[in-house]
Amino acid sequence: MKKAVHSLMAIGLVLSSVGATAQFRYLDDVFLESEIKDTSSVTYGINFNEYAPPPIGGPQLLPLMCDIYQPNPSVDTVTDRPVIIYFHTGSFLPKGLVSPMGERTDSAAAEICKRFAKKGYVAISASYRVGWLADSPNLDLRRGTNLLAVYKSIQDAKAAVRWVRKTVAEDGNPYGVDPDDIVLVGQGSGGYTVLAYATIDKYAEVANIAKFQYDQSGTGIYGQPVTAGDPYIDTAVVGDWDGSGGEVTLTGNTTPLGLPEVDTNATGRNFINNPTYSNDVRMVLNLGGALGDSTWLEAGDPAMVSTHCRFDFFAPYYEGMVQVPVGGMFFPVVEVAGSHTAIKIANSLGNNSALVSANLTDPISVMARNNQYNLGNEENILTFNIMPPDPNLPFEVNSNPWDFWDPADPLGSNETNPNIRAQSMAYIDTVMGFFVPRIALQLNATGRNIGIVENELSDVQIFPNPAQNWLRINLDDEIKLEEVEILDITGKPVLNITLEEGQKEFSVEGLTKGVYIVKIIAREGTITEKIIKN
Repeated sequence: MKKAVHSLMAIGLVLSSVGATAQFRYLDDVFLESEIKDTSSVTYGINFNEYAPPPIGGPQLLPLMCDIYQPNPSVDTVTDRPVIIYFHTGSFLPKGLVSPMGERTDSAAAEICKRFAKKGYVAISASYRVGWLADSPNLDLRRGTNLLAVYKSIQDAKAAVRWVRKTVAEDGNPYGVDPDDIVLVGQGSGGYTVLAYATIDKYAEVANIAKFQYDQSGTGIYGQPVTAGDPYIDTAVVGDWDGSGGEVTLTGNTTPLGLPEVDTNATGRNFINNPTYSNDVRMVLNLGGALGDSTWLEAGDPAMVSTHCRFDFFAPYYEGMVQVPVGGMFFPVVEVAGSHTAIKIANSLGNNSALVSANLTDPISVMARNNQYNLGNEENILTFNIMPPDPNLPFEVNSNPWDFWDPADPLGSNETNPNIRAQSMAYIDTVMGFFVPRIALQLNATGRNIGIVENELSDVQIFPNPAQNWLRINLDDEIKLEEVEILDITGKPVLNITLEEGQKEFSVEGLTKGVYIVKIIAREGTITEKIIKN
């Protein structure tokens, strides 16, 4: 089944006529699992965690770690590979508190990262800070610390993205990556992280919305006096959404873990990691999770692709209340926009234009588009119709079917997933079959040539570069040009030119300054080039 899906992916993306058995890097498995190198416990940053457990010393700076999966350098010498950064599930709570999942080493996280590495990607499974007052009877503390947990995970995710770019600029690119092609994938709470990563870009989005403000005056999250209407997020304490500001004050001592000691009498609780590097990513993909507020989504945000269980009790598919189980009880937290709502808005804003216009017709895409719960037949959302066995117990539903764990783990008793490894692997097959071609499409829209056979157009040149008012195409007279498409760096089409016979020059005077992707389309094939408009 998996081979058939991969062949359909290739057929859907290849612009020239090739055999169905062709293998394409980043679409198909081009490496064996034995050819994947796993570099574990790599530190990408540090930051303050007020929920660090007493056995290790309580609140302090802790390392932020990741595991890196890549084709072994002994079998693959490519040095410009796209990067997948994967963020695990766990309700923003430490593993072991509510489930057997919640770390970067979770079975599903490791399996999916290996799948990407077998296709040629560098896949990074990253940890992030967890902990919040999930069972507090005080709504402000429960909701506020939950928002803060998401907020801090965004800061950590951005630190990871900047770290990848730092390894290229300062460490000699040890993992062989293209720092311009970074994609985020989040599962469960990691899904909340990547959707928020793509959409929060101003303080008003976490300060001016009533549900993100204190309901009552009293003592706030940080022990300070607050007034009803104050925002939960205080950037003077935790810094901004990019991880700047709110900087910790250091005592000059070190902790038992060998990290700098924080002066907790001072205000700041944020350690600034890997500054000066860009936070930009090509797209985000989520397995479950939700968007904190639909107004966060704006035109120009990164592309989004989702998979979600329609009857997920804990993270709504359309919109509704987040429910978190702790100690056999459910605690309502905050109203959110589910995956279907987020994808519908992203599609309507044009953020997913490179994906929607492809109109993929492989069986998984057709199934996803025509799902009865996919109102409007939206592109870019894969829905699983897993119903609770007992409608009177809606929380007993398998909403994370890709997860599997050691059956001897006593925490598995909290899970409604049947924990059948073969079944979970089949769900992962389907998720990968949905995600992979869309990642390829988005990367192609911004300069890659995944699955595209160019042949005769390989010698085409576009000049001058940088350009001011005009671009000229240098090619053999035998090649019949048909069309030029220009896209911005996010993959959104901004200019389309139908070329007359013999035309090799066209105006770009109307484009604003910046970086663009130029696609030259001819009868004989296609070539894509990146240009700068001055």
